[in-house]
Amino acid sequence: MKLKKLTALIASCVLTLSLFGCGNGASAKSEQPKDEAKTTIATEIKDPVSIEFWHAMTGENEKALQEIADKFNKKNEGKITVNLVYQGHYKELFSKLEGASKSNQLPALAMIYPNRLTAYVKNDLVEDLNPYIENEKIGFKDEVWKDIPEFLRDNGMWNGKHHSLPFNKGTYLLFYNDDILKENGVAVPSNWDELKAAAEKLTIDKDKDGKNDIQGLGLNTSVGIDSSFWVEQAGGHLIDEDKDQILFNSPETEKAFDFLSGMVKDGSAKILDEEKYITGPLGRGELAMGISSISALPDIIKACEGGNVNFKTAVLPEGKEKAALFSGTDVTIFNTPSAEEKLAAFEFIKFFMEDENQLTWGTKSGYLPLRKSVLNSKEFKEYVEKENPAKGEAVKEFDYGYCDPKVLNGYSIHENMDKALKQIILGEKSTKDALNEAEQNTRKALDEAKKSFGE
Repeated sequence: MKLKKLTALIASCVLTLSLFGCGNGASAKSEQPKDEAKTTIATEIKDPVSIEFWHAMTGENEKALQEIADKFNKKNEGKITVNLVYQGHYKELFSKLEGASKSNQLPALAMIYPNRLTAYVKNDLVEDLNPYIENEKIGFKDEVWKDIPEFLRDNGMWNGKHHSLPFNKGTYLLFYNDDILKENGVAVPSNWDELKAAAEKLTIDKDKDGKNDIQGLGLNTSVGIDSSFWVEQAGGHLIDEDKDQILFNSPETEKAFDFLSGMVKDGSAKILDEEKYITGPLGRGELAMGISSISALPDIIKACEGGNVNFKTAVLPEGKEKAALFSGTDVTIFNTPSAEEKLAAFEFIKFFMEDENQLTWGTKSGYLPLRKSVLNSKEFKEYVEKENPAKGEAVKEFDYGYCDPKVLNGYSIHENMDKALKQIILGEKSTKDALNEAEQNTRKALDEAKKSFGE
């Protein structure tokens, strides 16, 4: 498939290690007509097939994925071989996918953020999974399909077609130093008012030298980028994708940003610009509470063990509403490989979703199981109770979880929200003016992205 040259949309895309990634990973849409033959799928593998799965997993996450791949290859010996190919961290992986899309060398399988996959879908480079999912011979069993949390499962849909399924998913939690809270008679906060009061009380200058020895609440430097769950908790939304309306400048978003910026301004909360993450300060006993994704859990455990800190986790304190952002990548099948290679890729996804493998994924990686039955299984509950209580708190958030928008150039949403929060904290603009500017800039960025595809 021939593609146009990379547009300014791609050139200006901010490639980042943030969990969200950039929403425009491929070049502008091909003008060639769709190849109707691609709608025909293979349902049988007649000759041995070897495919690649491009990923960015490292450490224990990579080991868990390799264990699942090894089991799959053994089960399908002489028929299918899935080769895991580490392509570097997220930034490097996505850059290599962009290059592969231009040279028609995309792998059968890859992990990718939905908001980045949108451009590939528009370029007609991604396989429609519906014919596989619904096929009586090779498709998902109904009980398995319905067992995948719907808000994660259907986040991989474009125009009624599934182009991806959830892969490595985590959510945000409140991490806290249990000893500091108990020593100061502070209960674990369950709502915004309690969070603010706790952060104020737990911001402590022990030696009265004008410098806080303990910070009440720590926020990752990406707090503005990750701000959507605060807005959702206030009862708002960043964007209505169905109506293509940006909703930054709303009373709900104002409330969320006033709450966040207010705590930073009064000193009860601190954005950890120097260290970027709550991990270090929490592990040194300098932080009473912090908010982060469970993807940071392995590092936090290591830091707290090294600093002899007794940390625990809780669900996010709620605002007007309960809301928890689930982030991470999906797994997709590109449509450039052969029919049997695409079938092999689907068979691996199906295998990955089996309960036994989801138990492996949920207990041996830093991520969560993607099957409700596994989340509620005796084995996973025992693991949570004995080895990883933090994941038990994360499980509770499935009941009110959601995913961020996957519009083309969707990263501009997070980028502009981050800029607005900084402007408010620094006093450069009022909350309303900062959000109005963010809305205008995002509208412009999204419209420019759509123009690249002739929309």
